[in-house]
Amino acid sequence: MSRPSHLQRNARPPTNVDFDVFARFYDADFGDYDEDIPLYINFAHRTGSPILEVGCGTGRVLIPLAEAGYTVTGVDISAAMLERARAKVEAAGLTDRVTLVQGDARDLDLGRTFALIIYAANSFMHHASQDEQLRVLERLRDHLKPGGLLILDLFNPDIHMLARQEGRVELVKTWQEEDGTTVQKFQSVTAFPSEQILQVTYIYDLLTRQGRVERIVAPFHLRYLWPGEARLLVERAGLTLEALYGSYELDPVSDAQPRIIVVARGN
Repeated sequence: MSRPSHLQRNARPPTNVDFDVFARFYDADFGDYDEDIPLYINFAHRTGSPILEVGCGTGRVLIPLAEAGYTVTGVDISAAMLERARAKVEAAGLTDRVTLVQGDARDLDLGRTFALIIYAANSFMHHASQDEQLRVLERLRDHLKPGGLLILDLFNPDIHMLARQEGRVELVKTWQEEDGTTVQKFQSVTAFPSEQILQVTYIYDLLTRQGRVERIVAPFHLRYLWPGEARLLVERAGLTLEALYGSYELDPVSDAQPRIIVVARGN
């Protein structure tokens, strides 16, 4: 099968992303990523329950929180992601601590408030305009208890890295599924700095034991934020910025640090 070498540059990002497409591959691709878990558990020690995770996916973050004794509600727009999360929660015997809800962060209305809200692993950046990001922050504000904390985990944009994102397609990972299917994941990223948009495409090539080949193409977009903009958006949403950190170890934000960890407090 021919391998992709370059994707056509297109400044208009996709508007309706089918996140169900990613559910099959998510755990194999990202399930072993746990660098951020101690951060959330430490903040949970401070706030206590209940906790809300927005964009919970298949439960990578919420399950360790529940295992640590916290009551967690997970919200995700993808029914397929939640189906996998539910199976994992049941297998871990955590159904008394975990509630899963299908919903859109832009219109979130759970009818209750939380001591801690988490939006992990760049997921907030799927909201592709400043207006949409502000709208989501306002919805999260309304779900925070007074004095409760909101944590956003964003990557810290690097102008040198952004300059290299020109749509080149690269092989990033290979794994085998339980039935023996080999999955090769390719990735293409194109940066549009004037819009603060990364146009991202995941390409999954599937080769079965019987020799059948299938390609699944999954495009999406991320809108990155600069530290100053993150500060202003939080304040405009009616939240109080408590801190900006540059790493999961709570180093100060700087050009040398990979993350922007936003910690905001409800009023």
